[in-house]
Amino acid sequence: MTTESRSLQLLFRFGNLIQNFNKKSEKEIGISLAQWSVLKQLIDMPGTSAFNLAQSVGVHPSTLSQTLKRLEKKNFLHLIEDPKDSRKKLISITKVGKTALESFENNIRPFSEKLSVFEKDIDKLSTFLDTNEKN
Repeated sequence: MTTESRSLQLLFRFGNLIQNFNKKSEKEIGISLAQWSVLKQLIDMPGTSAFNLAQSVGVHPSTLSQTLKRLEKKNFLHLIEDPKDSRKKLISITKVGKTALESFENNIRPFSEKLSVFEKDIDKLSTFLDTNEKN
């Protein structure tokens, strides 16, 4: 098998692993990896705008909009009108959202700990993603 074929096969397997984790996590806890990323950012950025949150998470605002609707429906976050601009909403995580976030992180911890043996490779992967997400 060529290096290119092997790389693509590993990428495919990794994609399947993430998909399966997402399905299990959404079924058991009610949060996907994408939703976790949003809630995690809201811990550090309470009362932020959707635009700032989208930039911070690294997704297009329209993608974030769908995620926010799902999280709001589950009462994991709340939206309030921006006092400076009534057209904008400010987003914060709720107590229910914090609890769900903690459950998700407890659920993923064993998987994360297994990845820690690849610490140097994770740095390389991070650099690779930073470079290629912009393309």
